[in-house]
Amino acid sequence: MAPMFPTTNVGEPAAPTRSPVFYNPYSALSRDLTVVLARTFGDGVVVAEPLAGSGVRAIRLLVETNTVARALMNDINPNAVKVMRLNAEWNGVAERCEVFEGDAAVFLTRLSGWRDRVHYVDVDPVGAPVKFVENSLRAVANGGYIGVSATDLAPLVGNHPETCFRKYGLLSGKTFFPKEAALRLLASFVIQRGAALNIAATPVLSVQHRHFVRVFFHVLRGRSRVIKLLEKIGWIKSCNCLYKEVFSLQDFPDRVCPRCGGEAAVVGPAWLGPLHNGELVEKMLALSTDLPKAQKILERIRGEDDVVGYYPVDRIAHVRGVTPRSPLVLVASLRSMGYRASLTHVDPTAVKTDAPLEDLLKAAAG
Repeated sequence: MAPMFPTTNVGEPAAPTRSPVFYNPYSALSRDLTVVLARTFGDGVVVAEPLAGSGVRAIRLLVETNTVARALMNDINPNAVKVMRLNAEWNGVAERCEVFEGDAAVFLTRLSGWRDRVHYVDVDPVGAPVKFVENSLRAVANGGYIGVSATDLAPLVGNHPETCFRKYGLLSGKTFFPKEAALRLLASFVIQRGAALNIAATPVLSVQHRHFVRVFFHVLRGRSRVIKLLEKIGWIKSCNCLYKEVFSLQDFPDRVCPRCGGEAAVVGPAWLGPLHNGELVEKMLALSTDLPKAQKILERIRGEDDVVGYYPVDRIAHVRGVTPRSPLVLVASLRSMGYRASLTHVDPTAVKTDAPLEDLLKAAAG
């Protein structure tokens, strides 16, 4: 049997197991943020991880929070099940864990009865989360949360639109803000899957880092909530000339750019509402002092303006025919003109703003 994870009070284990069990050290930030989110929950929370692998996420939730009372961990790999049990024992949380071996969809279906639902479900697959989302939403109690990751960024950012449509039933395209487009498409997919079940899954924190996009949702049931949420689903039209516009779901745009006459990309149906809940972000920041990487990205997110898309400064400079300005300088200039403007955690070389494009280009010229 492979060695177990060494116990840690905070953060990732010193070394992953050498067993043929999935563990991705590059997803540590995703797990850090899950831990911080769980610290905002009330006491006695039960969490479920249908694709638990080594069990590191669920075990961290038990060890590093005072809110999670019990964790349900599942994996179809029998080696993973053995490692999860050993890791739970090694970290002193075996009595608070239930370990299951089987298909994730079957595991989640068992939790779908209202008496069996849990407060938090974590969906972190390799690739697309598509086949796990509906059952995960069914398994979450009213008022609970779900975290959903996607690592298949190429389809979502528009590199493979046919694949995106096949997997997600959504149109992706080449925008000048591809990683935010990926977040908004993932959010839309989960919202639409929930809507079919009369479940309103509202995005409360959306993160892009390295190889993944991850969105956390607050889950409430009710037809009226779903209808209200769907009002913020629509289309994004953009062009390399920096034209960008959003449209309601009923108003499908053409592909002609009104600014340059070229072919524009149409993305959607996409989530056009806020990607983050400011109050939740503030709570998480206050509880993240022991997890510096999570705290750093939360600080960046706190400063983001709530507008669709962002403008990379090199693209702005190319369109305007000038030398790129520093994003910080450009933000200050736009604010001095009376517009909202901020940096974005998604792209350190970009700015978010509600300024009209022509005013943005004027600010870029100095």
